[in-house]
Amino acid sequence: MRERIGTGLIVLCFAGIPAGAVHAQEKMEPQAILATAKIAGACGILDEMIDFQRKTKLPGGDEFVSRFWLAESARRGMTVKEVSDQCNKAISIYDSLWKAAQSPKQ
Repeated sequence: MRERIGTGLIVLCFAGIPAGAVHAQEKMEPQAILATAKIAGACGILDEMIDFQRKTKLPGGDEFVSRFWLAESARRGMTVKEVSDQCNKAISIYDSLWKAAQSPKQ
């Protein structure tokens, strides 16, 4: 149940935020910031899985990674493309937030 609520909140947080639209001057709700960090972190793990398989070429690894992405997408009620797009959006927003946090306060 907790995962479903968290996933729903995360999807709602992204509904009105275009990729790259977060600037130092803009304010985001704390839940949106946390949701962005959670998704960006999960996406980093998914990307590392792909990178690890690309480098090691473990037997059956390509199929495992594909099945894992399909299962994760289904769990979220999304297509693999939608999860990938959500990852790209989350990472872009996370990077913008990171840069804004490093900017000197004015």
